[in-house]
Amino acid sequence: MRFAVLHHVESDGETGEQLSDAAVYADVLAQVRLADALGFEIAWVAEHHFSAAKGRASSPLLFLTHLAAHTRTIHVGSAVLPAPFYQALRLAEEIAMTDVLTGGRLACGISSSGVPDEMRAFSVSQSGKHARLRESLIFLREAWAGRPVSNPVAPADSPVTIVPRPLADLQQRIWVAASSRGAAEVAGSLGYHLLLPSLRPVTASAVHANVYRAALAASGCPVAGHNVQVTQHLVLHEHHESAIRIAEPIVRAYYDRYTRSGAVERLADESLPSIMARINFLAGGPEAVAGRIRELRDALGLTHVAFQSRLIGLSGQEVQRGLELVMTRVAPLLGSEVASSVR
Repeated sequence: MRFAVLHHVESDGETGEQLSDAAVYADVLAQVRLADALGFEIAWVAEHHFSAAKGRASSPLLFLTHLAAHTRTIHVGSAVLPAPFYQALRLAEEIAMTDVLTGGRLACGISSSGVPDEMRAFSVSQSGKHARLRESLIFLREAWAGRPVSNPVAPADSPVTIVPRPLADLQQRIWVAASSRGAAEVAGSLGYHLLLPSLRPVTASAVHANVYRAALAASGCPVAGHNVQVTQHLVLHEHHESAIRIAEPIVRAYYDRYTRSGAVERLADESLPSIMARINFLAGGPEAVAGRIRELRDALGLTHVAFQSRLIGLSGQEVQRGLELVMTRVAPLLGSEVASSVR
């Protein structure tokens, strides 16, 4: 089991008035530098638009280049770039340049779509999104291989070759987000890694993981060497009861946010454990958190888990201590070799 952190670059309040943009970026950078020092493998950044409460990374590749310049070994990842929000040639160029500037530490996550309000603003339809995702990924593969390509929407008379080209192993660092069977099949058929979302029940994600592995096999790709990751919100404390006490108001605040946005269905009289299961929220002491990760690993065939630990309602000190406990207390319980190499 390998570990990552994921940042939505969000701030408190629906308008984000309490913290400046610069302060939020500095806070995330400090936590990514800590994750780098602790031995986390990837620091993911989520792309969001038009809301500081959702997140302030409207240009994640730019922010990832900044993060890479201030860290040593941690990979920096886009979680995720919605392919239809970008002109294909431009996306190929920007990813390639980011890969070069980060020294090959880019983990490139790509999706078929974004959240509904963002899709409306970018005039993107849900219809046919999985076919478009496949076409986008094949186009990027051709462009990064140095082959002449044209804008697929309006092909030019003279195809072009992009400059710079990414490092040779970028194809081994592509991840595809899948919250549906269609996206999981695309990921597997093209031989890319799989990103499972946080706001899906484990039963649904297990179906998508199985679809992914079947598509890998059908395309002649071995399952070994292909990674599967899921994201979990995290409140981790030395003492289990303290973690639950700290987590409860945070869980309920995020549940309210997700149900208001329509991302999660609100159910009447739902218990705290049920809410936590539906929004993938881990809270507890090291033993309880390790036990839940073990269950997720077995159910989903995970190689990676990403922690969304910079949560509204947690202090910076609490976030830092949680990340430290992941590596010093949780990782050993899972038999992770990462724990023995904490820097």
